[in-house]
Amino acid sequence: MTIAALRALAALEAPSEAETLFGGRSRSWSQVAALWVDLRPSGHRESPDAAGPPRLVETAEAEARAHPAVRRGRRLKAGGEPWRIVAVVPHAARRGRIVLKLERHWP
Repeated sequence: MTIAALRALAALEAPSEAETLFGGRSRSWSQVAALWVDLRPSGHRESPDAAGPPRLVETAEAEARAHPAVRRGRRLKAGGEPWRIVAVVPHAARRGRIVLKLERHWP
């Protein structure tokens, strides 16, 4: 894969929390980096939810250049859709590249 294959511009976002006026917590996401990625859907499954019906979990992989801000628990927003980063794996064949394991839940 060439660098030209990394054709989708994605925003890497980190959570930030703040206390509300009434003592609660508010979570928002702020952009920390922009990454060119090759986003590839890899499937879906049902996730059992004890409080309600099962939810659909869509999975994908994204290849990108290594970046120090990329880590598990952050969010990658590609094509307007937020994906949760569940794993960051160094690319086996290409130095300086990483593979992100991504998930998103459907209500």
